[in-house]
Amino acid sequence: MSPLRILVPSALLACAACTGALPPPAPIETQAPRRIEVTAEPQVPCDLVCEQALAVARNEDAPDYNARATANANQVLDAMHDDLLACYTTRIAANPDAHGFLTVDIVIASDGHVQRVETTGGAVLGPVTMRCLTRRVERGVFEPPHGGGTLTIHVPFSLRRADPEEST
Repeated sequence: MSPLRILVPSALLACAACTGALPPPAPIETQAPRRIEVTAEPQVPCDLVCEQALAVARNEDAPDYNARATANANQVLDAMHDDLLACYTTRIAANPDAHGFLTVDIVIASDGHVQRVETTGGAVLGPVTMRCLTRRVERGVFEPPHGGGTLTIHVPFSLRRADPEEST
């Protein structure tokens, strides 16, 4: 069975769609990105934006089995949000200018456990932060993919210090 692919919209995905690497996603119900601000140092807010997953239909005539997988992916990623943000907050304490735009590809095995995590981008964050993010994602457990096989989730992240004016 071929792997299913779940995509999360972002500027990175838009770039991929412009180059022809991926077809533009068909919109399904989405939620506003979740923003959490924390303080690494007194009055040093941070921001992590993880867009909500969006299933890309492979065939318009086929039933949409991706909707449930999309909802589950969002739920699992939301549950690890604070841990991922803690990885970034630790980096900010050492380097206040650290920021990153990265893509995390998560391959989910037929039993729902993470089989593999690959990252693209985020070099400015440094290897310790990238390892922290990857290890947290590797511990995730998702619903098993419909019909067996594997499921690939493509998740763009933006890690940056929040502009104090954005919180108003």
